[in-house]
Order: sequence, then C-alpha cells, then structure tokens
Amino acid sequence: MANPVTQSYEGGRKLAAGWISTDQAPLAADTYYQGMLLEYDAVTNNVYQALSAGTLAAIYNGPDGDTVTLGDERNLIIAGEISASGLVDATGAALTLTEANKAAYRDAGFYIKED
Repeated sequence: MANPVTQSYEGGRKLAAGWISTDQAPLAADTYYQGMLLEYDAVTNNVYQALSAGTLAAIYNGPDGDTVTLGDERNLIIAGEISASGLVDATGAALTLTEANKAAYRDAGFYIKED
C-alpha cells in the first residue's frame, strides 16, 4: 500500500476535495462538462440541467463534453466537499466564484474548497 503522506495523486476529475456523495440521475438534452453546475427542473421534465437561475442541486461528474438526450442518466455529485478549480460553466470554461456563490452552494450542501 502506498504511503498516504508521500503518495502523489495525479489526474482524476479534480472535483472531490474530501467526502462526496454521488447518484445516477436524468439530464436535460445538452452537452455536459465535468464540474458543470446543475439545477433540478421539477416543472418541465424532472431532470437536471445547467444552472441558470435556480439553486445548485448537483455537479456533473460524467464524461467530459458528453452530449446527452432528454432523460439520459449520468453520474452527478449531489453533496460534499468540492475543489473550486474543478468547477466549470455550461461551456466548459473555468468558473470564478464569489463569496456569495460559495455561501449559497454551502447552504445547498456543497462545501467549496480552494486549492
């Protein structure tokens, strides 16, 4: 077993910064990027979609640049400690978060940690 003090961990999705909880859930038709912020659409299709004006409900954790059709299920982070550097917007571009963003996400169960 590798020494956890000296072991170098390279690669990965760069999202988990501690404990996380994941689930398989349906998505709206769109292209998704690892670290993309999602809200839940309970009104139209009962699926997760790119965060626009709602509350952060999940973070996309499936294949990067994945184009899905309505209802396709993918892996989502639904709570936990998240690395700020792994978060992206709906186009896959890195996000810059404000303290207001971090506070709102914390209220939703996502604890954002700076790298």
